[in-house]
Amino acid sequence: MIRITVVALVAAVLGLFAPGALATAQPGVPESPSRMRLEVDTLTPRVITATTPSVTVTGRVTNTGDRRINDIRVQLQRGEALDSEQALLAGRSQQGDPVARSPFVAVSGGLDPGQSAPVTVTVPVGGSETSLRIDSPGVYPLLVNVNGQPEYSGRARLAAEPVLLPALSVPGTGGANAPGVPAGGPTPVTVLWPLIDDYPRQVRAADGLPALTDDGLADSLAPGGRLYGLLNTVTDVVAQNPELLTALCFAVDPDLLETVQLMAAGYRVRSGGSLAAGKGTAAAVAWLATLRSLTRDQCVIAVPYADADLVALSRVGAVDLERLATGSSAIVAAALKPTTPLPGVLWPAAGALDQRTLQDIGSDAPTTVLADPARLRNRQGEQPYTVGEANARALTTDPLVSGFLDDATPDRALAVQNGVSALAYRVAFAPGTGRLLIAPPRRWAAPAGELAVFLSTLRDVVEAGFAVPGPLPQAVAAAPRGSAVGFNYSGDDRGSEIAGTATAEMVRVNAAQRDLHDAMGIDDTALVDPETLVAPLHYGLLRAASTAWRGRPEQAEAAVAEVANQLAALRAQVTVSDPGRPLTLASGNSPIPVVLSNTMPVAIRVRIRLADTPGLRPQPIEDVLIPAHGARTRLLATEVTRSGRFTVDVSLATPGGTPLGTTARFEMTSTAYGKVTLIVTITAAVALFLLAGLRTYRRVRAARIARDGAG
Repeated sequence: MIRITVVALVAAVLGLFAPGALATAQPGVPESPSRMRLEVDTLTPRVITATTPSVTVTGRVTNTGDRRINDIRVQLQRGEALDSEQALLAGRSQQGDPVARSPFVAVSGGLDPGQSAPVTVTVPVGGSETSLRIDSPGVYPLLVNVNGQPEYSGRARLAAEPVLLPALSVPGTGGANAPGVPAGGPTPVTVLWPLIDDYPRQVRAADGLPALTDDGLADSLAPGGRLYGLLNTVTDVVAQNPELLTALCFAVDPDLLETVQLMAAGYRVRSGGSLAAGKGTAAAVAWLATLRSLTRDQCVIAVPYADADLVALSRVGAVDLERLATGSSAIVAAALKPTTPLPGVLWPAAGALDQRTLQDIGSDAPTTVLADPARLRNRQGEQPYTVGEANARALTTDPLVSGFLDDATPDRALAVQNGVSALAYRVAFAPGTGRLLIAPPRRWAAPAGELAVFLSTLRDVVEAGFAVPGPLPQAVAAAPRGSAVGFNYSGDDRGSEIAGTATAEMVRVNAAQRDLHDAMGIDDTALVDPETLVAPLHYGLLRAASTAWRGRPEQAEAAVAEVANQLAALRAQVTVSDPGRPLTLASGNSPIPVVLSNTMPVAIRVRIRLADTPGLRPQPIEDVLIPAHGARTRLLATEVTRSGRFTVDVSLATPGGTPLGTTARFEMTSTAYGKVTLIVTITAAVALFLLAGLRTYRRVRAARIARDGAG
């Protein structure tokens, strides 16, 4: 079923109309003001064959203007068969001069503002002047044209919707004039079938256990949901032709699988400041079972974990996160056992990478990139292509079918109908284009009925001999037949990456968690690998880097902040204790006692830092290893250079400088002099003694001289 919503524009009166004449202005011509909305509910059939007698369109029109519209009528118009890629691209949004028009059919005598009326129009495919007059196979532009007469205005086109309609054969010929199987044989077709959540949802709860940010995934996995439809549509269609399953390759997000497995075991959801039980456990169990059944011995590829924005990570130098994202296929393998994802296959967002990212992820093992052909620079020969000097190859997706399915139109059903038309054009009317690799939108949101239309059309063209399933593993294993210098990555591509404010914070958090990990060690009593503590931070950063946040900087920043909070919670588990009472230093070298605590299940090496304090000179302090769930007491050697009362701030950090816990403030009272003070005092006393002695000597001498002079 198609559901098409268009806010159409009323045509400015382009000429004088005789009474009862109907407007025929073409769509794409600006018409103002807005008067009517057309919603097309069904187009039947979606592909014309030799058994198709007529085409029926149903829907609804709504008066969206501010005045009554009278005498509303609808007709179908058909343009010339489209004979090129450029013609199909133009035909999906506008129509040239129509070569066939059906008679207008009355819709309503009049609609006041806000009122609606149903639309139904049925037109024969051929056989008369009032039909669509389709007498040969092809892909045709079809237009649903609604006319009416607003009060105080002349008759005009008030709404119109163009759509493509393929005809593989036509009635009355017994299929004799259907396009033949291409001389080169049927076209191998591969369709990527994306299983990627709308956005990452998993977080770490306050008690360290996983939870979800919301319960929307439960709805997506349940009947009527998006991810449910993606799987169950395949189940229904391939049941009629199991071979069709080999034309599909499931592109699975490891993060989605981890999250669904978590849900299947029972999970919680954040609700305000509290945690509540999730509702999707049963749906998650059923969805996983369906997925495992469909993918057994079938093609599966793993997309980057959480569908991370690889180029954005490369741009900020987070190569470790890039490789973690692209190296997470083991998660998919564990969840879908015994199915193993096709190794080394990467489907980047928008089919685009830059050279630096390719080098980052392709330097260790061979990588096959499923790329938009427009992104390959200086492409020569046929696919597979070797790409530059990197250890990489490329298979190109079909830009026509993929582009139609990924159309930005608000109506996803219209995109599927145009995609179906492009598929028919490629395999039946433009043979010789080689392997057809179709890449739908990564978060394909077409209704289940539309997914079924697409797969059913694929089944029909396979059964008609125009196409054959083209397993992706065969294409990946094929010897290169062409080459490309590298990838083009435009300014628009850079502009579509996730926000730089988010990636900058990722770099800071990533550096801090790496340093924290380096300071940790396995404790002999707990035997916990430090990686188990920091791994959620790694994957949390990948969720924050998801392409789902493109154009949504606030959500990306919030996701990074969530990871920063998790890191802060780990750092807060290592503390230095404030004694809670003033310390009295009885001598100039009295040590300061501190208690260091660690509540983590791993050992950690810390560095004690004393803030600069007048009157206190700390001695060098060795790093301290604190055991898991343990404490250490240290006496900090210091030298007091003054007496009196003062405070000292004591803090902890990793040897690499990452702060731990909070700063403790020690209050101290010194009743002793330090060495420096003592030396100064003694020196002053000696100087005073010498001066006093010198003065006495001078007086004695002066008295003696006076006495000798008197004698």
